Amino acid sequence: MQWRKEKMFCGNCGAQVPDGAAVCPNCGAQMAAKTQAPQMNQAFQNAGARADGVAGGSGNNLDAKKIGMIAAAVVAVLVLFFVLKGIFGGSGLKGTYTDGSSFMTFKGNKVTLTAMGYEMTMKYKIKDDEIFFDAKSLKLTDDCKKYLADELDMDKDEIEEEIEDLKDGMGSDDDDDDDDESGISFKYNKKKNIITMGGEKFYYAENFKAGPSGKFVSDDDDEISISFKNGKATFDDDGDKETLAYYCYEDDDDKVYVVFYGYEFHDSEFYDNYNTTKILISDDEIEIGNTTFEKD
Repeated sequence: MQWRKEKMFCGNCGAQVPDGAAVCPNCGAQMAAKTQAPQMNQAFQNAGARADGVAGGSGNNLDAKKIGMIAAAVVAVLVLFFVLKGIFGGSGLKGTYTDGSSFMTFKGNKVTLTAMGYEMTMKYKIKDDEIFFDAKSLKLTDDCKKYLADELDMDKDEIEEEIEDLKDGMGSDDDDDDDDESGISFKYNKKKNIITMGGEKFYYAENFKAGPSGKFVSDDDDEISISFKNGKATFDDDGDKETLAYYCYEDDDDKVYVVFYGYEFHDSEFYDNYNTTKILISDDEIEIGNTTFEKD
């Protein structure tokens, strides 16, 4: 195949440059090497030969029609992927939201709800600006079942009964095939990234950049401190250390809060000492219970 020799132009000043020139005779700019395009062209030719060979063809290069058909097929697959993603919960909504005491964590097409010692998962989907939780799909997590058994002395049957009560409380009806009517719904403000139901607002809870960082030392005892870093806090009581998981969010009044969570947290020495799960953050000091901690 004969290739037409194309004219060369300087990418800096636009002047025509003689073929093979290393620099522009007009402005002196360095000319780019011309090896990449032939290499890419050869790669396409090789790919075309392999594709024809697999299909039982002659091994010649793919013609324009075949390339167009392949490109159209790729586009169709991508469109289908994004359509299915939108239908089955892949809305771009991910991460954790909180109202300061309860939590919603979105991942894939499922949401994990945590409140008052309960932790449950459900399927969800988004329609317009509304999030629908499918109560029929409600399940308690293994950690939650263990908590109910250990702390509330509930046996397996009582736990299953509790699950059914939760489903009923959320409007589940086994005879109703419409998921929109078998659960609960929340409004979702995508612009502000806030979820609401009945006036209660859930803020994005992984806003760690707005939260505290570094070490804060107790005014009452300089051997007691707490350090924050990206969702993990280290509480140090005179060398006895424990790690606490936390979320961080900013409300409509630009106030920043840290909220501790998890079954391990409620068994911690920190919780026994200060009996709090939520603290208001400032730059140089924080109040935890009745104790002030100052930035070290």
